[in-house]
Amino acid sequence: MKLRSLLLAGLVAAALPVRGEVLTLPAAASIVGGAPFYSDVRAFNTSYTASLDVTATYRCFIPLPCSVGMPQIQFTLGPRESRAFDDIVVSEFQAPNTAGGVEFEFGGLATDLVVTSRLYSTEPNPTVGMFIPAMQESQAHATSVLTSIRHDPAGTPGGFRTNVGVFNPAGRSAAVTFSIFENGVPLGAPVSTSVTSHSGAQVSGIFEAADAGDVSSDNAVIVVSASEPVFSYAAVIDNATSDPIFVVGAPDQAATRTPSPTAATATPTLTATATPTGSPTQTPTRTPTGPTPTSTATPTATFTPTVSTATATPTRTQTFTRTPTPSQTPTPTPPPGVRFVGVGQNGDNFVDGDSGTNVSTIQVGTTIQWNWISGLHSTTSGTCTPNCFPDTRWTSGELTPLATFSRTFNEQGTFPYYCTEHGVMMTGTVVVNP
Repeated sequence: MKLRSLLLAGLVAAALPVRGEVLTLPAAASIVGGAPFYSDVRAFNTSYTASLDVTATYRCFIPLPCSVGMPQIQFTLGPRESRAFDDIVVSEFQAPNTAGGVEFEFGGLATDLVVTSRLYSTEPNPTVGMFIPAMQESQAHATSVLTSIRHDPAGTPGGFRTNVGVFNPAGRSAAVTFSIFENGVPLGAPVSTSVTSHSGAQVSGIFEAADAGDVSSDNAVIVVSASEPVFSYAAVIDNATSDPIFVVGAPDQAATRTPSPTAATATPTLTATATPTGSPTQTPTRTPTGPTPTSTATPTATFTPTVSTATATPTRTQTFTRTPTPSQTPTPTPPPGVRFVGVGQNGDNFVDGDSGTNVSTIQVGTTIQWNWISGLHSTTSGTCTPNCFPDTRWTSGELTPLATFSRTFNEQGTFPYYCTEHGVMMTGTVVVNP
């Protein structure tokens, strides 16, 4: 009976799928439009003796909803073999005019596979592009920091702009918040979004999204806080040349660790100082003077909370002002919904993901996220009768494919908007019901 149970357990274990190592390419695209983007990918087997079986799954998240599903390819790399996948999103996954991430699953060690890519645009001439590496699971963090962040207000000659993004490799949704700082001082307001399992999100023009578009900075950092470990990244773009650099999120210090070592260091220092003072002087001479050591211990107790309080107060004031921000993102019940609108979808159009038209009917508290599919467009609130005039409620500025822009509608009403590049030829409406 025991032998049978062991055999059955072995058969069940053998039937269960075993998850191998995974490398994640957080951003890949094949967009054809006013500013086309393509991803050329290379995969390399580091082993000198063994072949490597790889399954690559495309996780599309632009546009949302994405109709291509989760296409996969399987391939085998011989020892020391490198495989080229030019324009991988179309050539291998047949998903034109989309963007997303790619997960490469394989057996063996995490170091057996190396995956790199070049994301590039053919406009302006000559091409411009940036190197994007695939990341190991250990590079996903709940708190990470993006450095080398630059930004200048629109219209600044030779200025910079920054886009950010994340990919969520977890099996559940993640609430993500981007917070901009310069020398510890917050710039603008935190920008929050929700990212579903094995999917991603991008925010183009993070300074504008954070209401800090009028700020100039050549040394900002962005703290990315998430309810699940995510891969975070930034693209910092030189407006004068269109050259981008790719910044990978580095692990940030955990706020809860700061008070512990400080208090532990301070307490033994004070105790050790008080002990030798009382022992040699008062132990042999004044044995009956019991209150004296008691009073000696009293200041020790007094000093300990003083040090702890002084240490903890500034530390928590600085750190926890940031920490509660992501924690409060998923707090509302139910959380506010998100509606996706394609920009430049099926030509020069705004297309609502639910209605299939340029009208989005939502409820108060819903967020509209515009996703750029093709061309150079903006979403700018205002009316066209027939000339278009902005009303200053919002504007994304003119953006290109892979960009996103979000606004939460907290008041009832009808809000028309248009594209500053196409005017009356490209308009949309947001209808907000109670």
